[in-house]
Amino acid sequence: MKIKLARKLETCPPQLSCTVCRQRFEVHKIRTLLFNDAGLLQGDICSECRELKSSTIRSKMREQASLLMQYPELNGSGLLSARERALELLETSQEEVRFPTFYHWWFKKIEVFSEESQELEATRLGFAHSQSGVHLQKMLEDDKE
Repeated sequence: MKIKLARKLETCPPQLSCTVCRQRFEVHKIRTLLFNDAGLLQGDICSECRELKSSTIRSKMREQASLLMQYPELNGSGLLSARERALELLETSQEEVRFPTFYHWWFKKIEVFSEESQELEATRLGFAHSQSGVHLQKMLEDDKE
């Protein structure tokens, strides 16, 4: 399994549940997502679990799978049944965890900063453009009178 970094999107809720420990956590500008080796998204990981050793993450995922089998009502996924989700977690827990490197973090932070800057500039230019358009339209209407 691999932990990948992604920018938090506008549609992302402010709090998510960790795939590893099931605790609710605050989402920051960069999300840490857990994918299995087949490339399927397993869910988000909180900052505390992200700092754990691979063996501990795998152990906690097996615990989550066991809990889901015992208490299916804990399943938060609407796409899979509790049993299917538990089996998916068990299968994924057999894989070694690959963590993002310092450089992955660094590049992602630069990417997020760059995207935010571009969005701000686009908003500013869009606002200035719409203001000049309104001003031009007003001048044309005044000339007609």
